[in-house]
Amino acid sequence: MTIQKRWIQPGVLWGVVLGGLVACAMIASPPEGLIAKNDHAALATWYDKEAAHLRQHAKEMMVMAEEYRKNPGPSTRGVVSPKIDFLQHCEGLVGMYTKAAEEADLLAKGHRDMLK
Repeated sequence: MTIQKRWIQPGVLWGVVLGGLVACAMIASPPEGLIAKNDHAALATWYDKEAAHLRQHAKEMMVMAEEYRKNPGPSTRGVVSPKIDFLQHCEGLVGMYTKAAEEADLLAKGHRDMLK
């Protein structure tokens, strides 16, 4: 096994995975200015956009999970530890992003209801 296959490729893969985890932790909250103004129309729009972004992230994770499903191998399971299952990880993120998008939809609806 070459040094590239043994160390470099897994290192790059982990860099991508960790970058994705950092991005997950940085889901935005609505701008304070909109909250302070009680601008429910703008808040509803903001939550609609946030839901769309979250659905896009879920779609990207679905694509990644499908790639792992099509090409199982050393990069799918246990690059650093046999306890890590990348397919399961991607599917879990799909669920979290989808649930967050549904919650953003409910918040948008709530703000639209406040306009009535």
